[in-house]
Amino acid sequence: MNIKRATRFTFFILCLLSLWFWYAYSYPQLSFGNFSTSRAKALTIAKDYLSKTGTNPSQYKTAIVFTQDSPTDRYLQKTIGFKGFKKFIHDNDFETFFWAVRFFKEQEKEEYRITVSSSTGEATSFRHVIEDSAYRPKISKEESLQRVQTFLKDQFHINFDLYKLKDDTEIAKDNRIDYSFTWEKKSVHIPWSDKKDSGTGKLLTGASISGNEILSFSKNIFAVPDQFNRFLGQKQEVGENLTSFVRILYAILYAMAAFVLFSRRNHLAMNKTKNFYLAMAGIFFFLSILSIFNFFQNVLYGYGTTGPLNSYLMRYGVNNIAPMILASLICIIPGLSGELMHFEVSPEQKKGSFLFYRLSSFWTRSFAELIILGYFISIIMLGLQALLVKIGQAYWGVWVENTWMGQLSTTYLPFITALTIGWKAGFSEEILYRLFAVNWMKKVFKSTLLAVLFSSLIWGFAHSSYPVFPMWFRGVEVSCLGIFLSVVYLSIGIIPVIVAHYLFDAFWHVSGFLLSPSQPVDFYSSLGVLLLPMGLAVIAYLLNKKEEMVPLRWQLNKHQEYNVKILRTFIEAHKKDFAQKTKEEVKKEIFSHGWDIAVVEVALEDFDGK
Repeated sequence: MNIKRATRFTFFILCLLSLWFWYAYSYPQLSFGNFSTSRAKALTIAKDYLSKTGTNPSQYKTAIVFTQDSPTDRYLQKTIGFKGFKKFIHDNDFETFFWAVRFFKEQEKEEYRITVSSSTGEATSFRHVIEDSAYRPKISKEESLQRVQTFLKDQFHINFDLYKLKDDTEIAKDNRIDYSFTWEKKSVHIPWSDKKDSGTGKLLTGASISGNEILSFSKNIFAVPDQFNRFLGQKQEVGENLTSFVRILYAILYAMAAFVLFSRRNHLAMNKTKNFYLAMAGIFFFLSILSIFNFFQNVLYGYGTTGPLNSYLMRYGVNNIAPMILASLICIIPGLSGELMHFEVSPEQKKGSFLFYRLSSFWTRSFAELIILGYFISIIMLGLQALLVKIGQAYWGVWVENTWMGQLSTTYLPFITALTIGWKAGFSEEILYRLFAVNWMKKVFKSTLLAVLFSSLIWGFAHSSYPVFPMWFRGVEVSCLGIFLSVVYLSIGIIPVIVAHYLFDAFWHVSGFLLSPSQPVDFYSSLGVLLLPMGLAVIAYLLNKKEEMVPLRWQLNKHQEYNVKILRTFIEAHKKDFAQKTKEEVKKEIFSHGWDIAVVEVALEDFDGK
């Protein structure tokens, strides 16, 4: 099937409009992050700082992860909007993205934690965790306060005329007294509600001291009022309830896929595609294992030092292997069931499933063209999403957390995780919700419209727990994208929607590296993730194999071919007995005696009953 010129032109125009919507409404948020400080540089900065305290960092194991001040992000977006948030950051020298570095020893409580700004490389917070029984010389609260003020002036050039002392606490230990002091910036009071006593957001700085040692400090902490957190918890409850309800629908949908698979497991369409889906499951499992090693720093950062490190790592690996195997195999059931349903419900749409490519070839110029179309579709999805969010912001007070901007920086190679997330979501979700659900619901409801609508709503509201507020909006947004993808799937095929879904997810996971200051290796590897389908398209274009389908036939081994001869001889000998029966009736009768489905199908190819 060649794509018509009018279709190409339509997608081109939609792409231009989508690019405009995306640039106008989404791009400004992508210029928000700054990833100039690399992992290696942040670790060096943290080690240098620790050395200045008189501690040898080489005596400790290290773990370093990327983190973000999400509570402040959501609060300021809700109260003063994105532009106000950016102004707040500039006016108050505030940081939202950090490298968190941990120095620890096995089975010892004492450790150090240091955060380093991803933009400036400044050490913005420090914490020395010590045993409760550790000794420090006792000094007065007044002297402790003076030492903390002197330290903060030297470290961060704090002007205490702009602050007021908010809290001072004193905790007596067996062998020391710990003092903590917190200052509140006078000019920062950001309410989130007009209601009386609803609370305001405050900007704090502070430190703790014991004896002559500064145990901890933080340059800037934005204190979100508890009332807002409770309000947000109520909003998140709606999303969790929606997600729980949709999980029931998902379970029913998956159960139906399993029922189709096991009740029709000998169907030829499944037989021809099973090796393909097994290969996809193998790729999923390989990428999942790779992701464990890629996220090793995150695993290490979560290690509790009460037990041996090796035991902790062994438990982590064992506890994750079984779920990974299950998650890798989970796409096989809806995949094979979807192949069958498509074969029966939509036989006219040849490229709607992978059976077509198993009977012909992936490496054709038509396949290359469908991949390129996937790029156009992904751009339209970005534009559609930007427009929907803009409408939501205007009419329903929608706000979106920017957690996606730095969530992959913890990994050694962020592009591998982006590739894994994009591929697994793009393939497995399109197989379940488009290939299987749309075709199965077409058969059940006898309506393409209802099939598209219901499958898209289930897919959309399965995303209701994402950090988009109000929580129901994410379901509406993704459902609209699902309807668009379903229309493309029904009219063009499975390849462009999988490619588009992959590119859409992968882009959002690498956008921070592509459109904000970042390391060259992260920029170019992120670009490579997005160009990977293009590479497949180039290979397919150059190979230029013929798009010719071989007949849909069983491939028999020598043992099966021998049994076919025996069965044909038997059928010929009992021709009079079978003459008054249909082919299906004969099949059922022979099946009941335990014959191989492939043998029976081939033996009855030329059968001509009533």
